[in-house]
Amino acid sequence: MTCLLGIRDLFGYNWYCRRKFLKSLAEIPWGTVVESCGASFDSIRDIFVHSLQVEHFWIRRLGGKSTEGIYEIPFTKFADVKAIQEYADKVEAETNEYLDTLTAKKLDSMFEYKGRDGKINRYRIEDILMHIVEEEIHHRGEILCLYWQHDIRPPYTSYTAYKDQA
Repeated sequence: MTCLLGIRDLFGYNWYCRRKFLKSLAEIPWGTVVESCGASFDSIRDIFVHSLQVEHFWIRRLGGKSTEGIYEIPFTKFADVKAIQEYADKVEAETNEYLDTLTAKKLDSMFEYKGRDGKINRYRIEDILMHIVEEEIHHRGEILCLYWQHDIRPPYTSYTAYKDQA
């Protein structure tokens, strides 16, 4: 079982990495950011925004708020790094608001929802939060690979560097 502080720390680390990548995205040509790359989503921008959408969707779902339209927002709406940054700030604020409501008991409680297939799913809230973190790490790895394919040096995002800054 992960403790509440561990969950907050993992989200903090993800946000630390996200900020570093946003800074990096602003320093490379926009054409590279939106170039079709044949990964899980069409471009670096699309992968990055998808990760934000996943966090936004799950945090809103866990918090009992509407998730309507989150995945319908076209990636092209994010026409520059500033637009992505504004969305990232919104998602981080909502996530912090939700995390502030957590207790150890709530973290260990079961959450039930209807999946896209109509099936009822039940998971501990902690497991759903870990899924959000893992999803971002997975897609950050994809973005790292795309940076390397373009001979772009990715930002340094080690966990220990994150801990050193605290």
